[in-house]
Amino acid sequence: MNSHSPLPDKSLLLELHKYDFETGGITHLKPRSGIRVGQLAGNKTEGGYFRIKVDNRLYLAHRLMFFVFYGVDPLEYEVDHIDGNKENNKPDNLRLATHSQNQQNSPAYKNNNSGYRGVHWHKQHRKYVAEIQVNKKNHHLGLFKTKEEASLAYQKAASELFGEFNHKPIKEFS
Repeated sequence: MNSHSPLPDKSLLLELHKYDFETGGITHLKPRSGIRVGQLAGNKTEGGYFRIKVDNRLYLAHRLMFFVFYGVDPLEYEVDHIDGNKENNKPDNLRLATHSQNQQNSPAYKNNNSGYRGVHWHKQHRKYVAEIQVNKKNHHLGLFKTKEEASLAYQKAASELFGEFNHKPIKEFS
């Protein structure tokens, strides 16, 4: 499944599936072996996205929904879920993004122990480090006494670099 492959013709997609723009759901319009009309199309990947088979190729459901609703094949762009919910494929929750922008709009990694995106503890310096990644390159933002200070530095850089794609902090602080 290459998310950058051209999508099937829109008329074929509309012939095979019903696209509910209110719920973001995609259902089957034609019965097939083991598939009923009205049944939710596709299955969920390990990563939490829905994918749908069309002409023996798998496509991410949010890319299909974006294409059918907006009439634009995302091609080299990724389709970002604005609210971060991979199951929310409503058109108003989808937008085109570069890979870097899409990554920025994701939550902190599960192994993050500071509670803040882009912040980790540096044992040797006994301080918190703030770093941000842009186009697959890490940029050091500094060492800080508190994780809150490090997070503020990260948030400032992220706002400047990513604007609307900047993911909000995991924890709020004053």
